[in-house]
Amino acid sequence: MPSQSKIDALRASIAQLESAVLAFSGGVDSALIAALAAEELGDNFIAATLCSPLMKEGDVCESVQFCKTYNISHVLLDMDILSNEKFAANNADRCYYCKEQIFAALKELADQHGFKYVMDGTNIEDCPKRRPGMRVLQEMSIVSPLRENNFTKADIRELSGQLGLFTWDKVSDSCLATRIPQGQFITMDALLRLEN
Repeated sequence: MPSQSKIDALRASIAQLESAVLAFSGGVDSALIAALAAEELGDNFIAATLCSPLMKEGDVCESVQFCKTYNISHVLLDMDILSNEKFAANNADRCYYCKEQIFAALKELADQHGFKYVMDGTNIEDCPKRRPGMRVLQEMSIVSPLRENNFTKADIRELSGQLGLFTWDKVSDSCLATRIPQGQFITMDALLRLEN
């Protein structure tokens, strides 16, 4: 279990943002941030889920259910990721182009509401070498409270369990695009086959 001082530091780092939008996938990491940010920022916080063919329909439904259960302000945004030719080409930087589009949409949402920051659920174990999309976080000044406060996946699960979040033991899952071999063009048909 993370120490109380570590938990307090995480809460404080969220509170000092004053207002923020969160990239909310519904996974264990972003769910913890959503729950804490709703408490610390109140009406100055929105969890936003980007809906695209890359997400399983069940995951979108779970993200909605989570926010309803814990009374978290939530929006669904449609994202036409397959029209992004750099992403669909499915080269080594596929994840970069996807994250770039996601966070551009979230920054626009933050601007619309007059919110200062965009956050994500990256933790200290997420490796930039394995995840090209993490370059976007630095380039676009995305705030990663879990990473900044040295939270491991185990810390996140333990704190989530302590808070009674039903996501605490949710299995980690990657987007559907990761299951298409690199270099093979990503199409709607290929993604639908993977979901079924």
